[in-house]
Amino acid sequence: MALNREIESGVLRPGQRLPSERSLGDALGFTRLTVRRALQVLARRGLLEPDEHRGWQVRNDRVSDSLSTLVGFTQMAQMRGLVASSRILSLEYRDGTFDESEALRVAPGAPLLDLARLRLLDGQPTAIERLRMPTSRVRWPEGFDFTGSIYAAMESQGIVPTVADAFVDVIDASESEAGLLGVAPGRGLLRLNCVTTGADGVVISLETSMYHPDRYRFRAVLHKRARR
Repeated sequence: MALNREIESGVLRPGQRLPSERSLGDALGFTRLTVRRALQVLARRGLLEPDEHRGWQVRNDRVSDSLSTLVGFTQMAQMRGLVASSRILSLEYRDGTFDESEALRVAPGAPLLDLARLRLLDGQPTAIERLRMPTSRVRWPEGFDFTGSIYAAMESQGIVPTVADAFVDVIDASESEAGLLGVAPGRGLLRLNCVTTGADGVVISLETSMYHPDRYRFRAVLHKRARR
């Protein structure tokens, strides 16, 4: 069916509502009953799902993450019954730049770990994550597996990520970023920049993450400020 090709090629995006069964039948030259049966087949394949208006929409597997709670990627996946995994893109120990040192509140040129990873949910590329952490504050044993949960590893050392000063914007995907996430070059990516501190108020990491626009979104609950 043409819908199958359009969904798999990305012409129809996750969450996009389809025309009515009658409209699809008229456009494709089939009866409404034939169209309904075909849509039900696509639903069983996991490509479609009913929408809130009793029609059909492309299945939406985007993960929603709250901006009001600090949770690591691995823990977030576990809470939703998903499997998180990582692929290391680069890993090096180097001296920090002036801007990095200022953000991390360490001396200019202080050594840090610079780690870039591709983060996946149930095997689907979901985010490109880059962490920079001062080696004086977080130490990693020889042969440490950096594909696992960084938050869990820090907490095992008594370092608990507590507060993240973060902001979100949108950037155009470069060719390399697009290739890693499986989107078209120039596609808008959600970017999260944050500086994370521990329970003692000491900065422990500088993080930049770029998220697949069809697989991840951020949610915030806003409260009206009381008048004084």
